[in-house]
Amino acid sequence: MWIDRESEIDLLAYEPFAELVNDILLDEKMNPLTIGLFGSWGVGKSTLLKLIEDKIKKNDSKKDKIICVPLNAWIFEGYDDAKSALMESLLCTLKKEESVFSKFKDSIEKLIKKVNFFRLGAMAVKHGIPLATGTANPLGVMAYLISNKDTIKEDVKKVVKEDSTEDEESMINNIRSFREEFKKLLDEANIENLVVMIDDLDRCNPDRIIETLEAIKLFLSVPKTTFIIAIDDAVVKYSVKRKYPKIDEEDFGISENYIEKIIQLPIYIPELSQSDITNYLLLLIFELYFTKDTVKKLMGKLMDNNLFLEGEKISINTINEYIDDLSNNKYLIQDSYDDFEKIFTIVSKTSDVVSCMLKGNPRQAKRFLNTFLIRKKLGDIYYKCKENNIDYSILAKLVALEYIDKDLFRELYRWSIKNKNSDEITELRTITDIVNENKEIPDEFKKWNDIRILKWLKSDPKELYNKNLLQYFYLSRESLNINYSILDNLTIEERKIYNEIMRINRKVAYTKKIKELKGNNKVKSSKIILAIIDSFKENIKLIDKCQAIYLEYEEYRSDIRDVLKKITKVNATAPVCGVLNNMYREDKESFAEVINQLKANNVSDQQLSVITKEDSNVNRSGRI
Repeated sequence: MWIDRESEIDLLAYEPFAELVNDILLDEKMNPLTIGLFGSWGVGKSTLLKLIEDKIKKNDSKKDKIICVPLNAWIFEGYDDAKSALMESLLCTLKKEESVFSKFKDSIEKLIKKVNFFRLGAMAVKHGIPLATGTANPLGVMAYLISNKDTIKEDVKKVVKEDSTEDEESMINNIRSFREEFKKLLDEANIENLVVMIDDLDRCNPDRIIETLEAIKLFLSVPKTTFIIAIDDAVVKYSVKRKYPKIDEEDFGISENYIEKIIQLPIYIPELSQSDITNYLLLLIFELYFTKDTVKKLMGKLMDNNLFLEGEKISINTINEYIDDLSNNKYLIQDSYDDFEKIFTIVSKTSDVVSCMLKGNPRQAKRFLNTFLIRKKLGDIYYKCKENNIDYSILAKLVALEYIDKDLFRELYRWSIKNKNSDEITELRTITDIVNENKEIPDEFKKWNDIRILKWLKSDPKELYNKNLLQYFYLSRESLNINYSILDNLTIEERKIYNEIMRINRKVAYTKKIKELKGNNKVKSSKIILAIIDSFKENIKLIDKCQAIYLEYEEYRSDIRDVLKKITKVNATAPVCGVLNNMYREDKESFAEVINQLKANNVSDQQLSVITKEDSNVNRSGRI
């Protein structure tokens, strides 16, 4: 399986990006420079940084001339002053460097002391000290702090050593002095470029992000430096807007201008296409079974033959063509070639369906495969005494449905429970046949009328409806979450609409509101409707609201009928029977199963006669 960290092997074909950045680093005219590697969460920014770092280290002609320092911004999250934390971390890393900077430890230590005084300035602001007149210099700040509260003294002890002998300078002069001495250090070290790579900055809170960017601009961006910042630009824009909100309604593009001031060269990492994600899933499986050298050899062959550029899908035949005698044990690191071929084939079929849901995101691809492999291993443990009882292609297909639509995944589970004593899952058989025959999807199955779901239904194994799926769902119990509350998972906007509907007492008004959900593209109407039905399970008085859903949305009738089957003689009051009659008259054939269950629940003949009455004298209140 795979953990959430940068990959050691370039499975994403990011080599061209690494080559581009490396060429820039070799151009002395291009520094000082700050490069932004912009990409969304999980797109592979850390992996690209690692590729760039490896290129720098492997360039023997520039050994001791281009120095690379990787830093993780997340470690600064707990500090009061992220600027000082960044500078101190960089300087401490240089101090430990054994070749170029080993001769300049005293100079580096002096710079570290300056950073301590910058931290004092930040502490002064924290404690409300006016940075004017005599307290505007470090020693003045220190004196002010020490003469005050004991808690302040403790803060001072963290950053000031007793033997400090810093000259009295203004904070501005200290900044200028720091830059000059930092530049002098790099000149004396006789290097061409100090490359500082900053990762995970978009995991920090907005204030830390801004402080880190400002530290680079104010203190560290001097000749012979290049900063490479891997971050989601949307997170930077959000942070800037938080820090510098709009003065009025006009948008002056503050966030864009801010980014342009800090980052001179933006490089955007595109999201992977569906074919890219499909191939990435397959390459991850290959990496799981074969040695690093074998994986690197395959990647080299794929790149040389432009397979990624042409959008072709990797196959077993392609791999065997590039790697001679693939089944040879010298290539394998676990299990057998037959096991690899089996899992590769399963994932190959599933990847076509699920790749559209992974949003071009390598991290999500890893998580999908991890979910499948964890459940596969659980299946091996639970069902090890039952030969051929688990078909892992079925398991993979169910995991794919879970990723595409969790609500439909849970609905299929409910169908499986309902039909557990039957030879097939009736509802799944019906919708599968409709799709395979290219017929129009009836309103009853409207929730399944999505191009991704239709593709899933047509994928192998096709006849899922005549399989016992409950043993596979048992391996997915954490996702089924029987106590799962749809209401708890509504967005703010969805919950607002839900609350409005639940507060409305007039039947015409809430029926109109439920109708309006069809045209609301800002929310997922299915979640709101299912939340109302979920609430109906706990409160029979909500049957009027479910009546409006039953009459307007055929695809939710089955969900509502399942709740109606729990009505007893006590619950079947005159108003409830009137509403049940409205539903019965709308869909008599399907409602027969409800009638049969109500009889089993001892609902009286008199009550049933009202529910099944045919003439128009029965109250059809609530219907427009």
